[in-house]
Amino acid sequence: MMNKQQTLHSFWTGFGIPAYDETSVPDDAKLPYITYEAAVDNFGYMVSCSASLWYRSASWAGITEKAYEIDERIGRGGVILDYEGGAVWLSKGSPWQMRMNDPDDDMVRRILFNLNAEYFD
Repeated sequence: MMNKQQTLHSFWTGFGIPAYDETSVPDDAKLPYITYEAAVDNFGYMVSCSASLWYRSASWAGITEKAYEIDERIGRGGVILDYEGGAVWLSKGSPWQMRMNDPDDDMVRRILFNLNAEYFD
């Protein structure tokens, strides 16, 4: 069974593209990929966290399609992920998705997701 951080990593790598803790993206990482905050806590505390979907394209079409895949996986009521000794309930924060630009590269497309995580130990 996985710990809390491993469970988050497993969830974010489940979308068919690489996923990295936002503090450890390799220097040679190639787009597309996902970055996520590995924010954890104990029972009784709601954690606000985020993840970002990164693509390199002249169009928003591909990244938007992948964003809808993430949206469907989390669903309206969130998703519960088991880990050793408990579970985490990931749900959509507000605003749920935001398109972001990169001031240094107009071909980089980013969608920022706001999430809530509640841990049940």
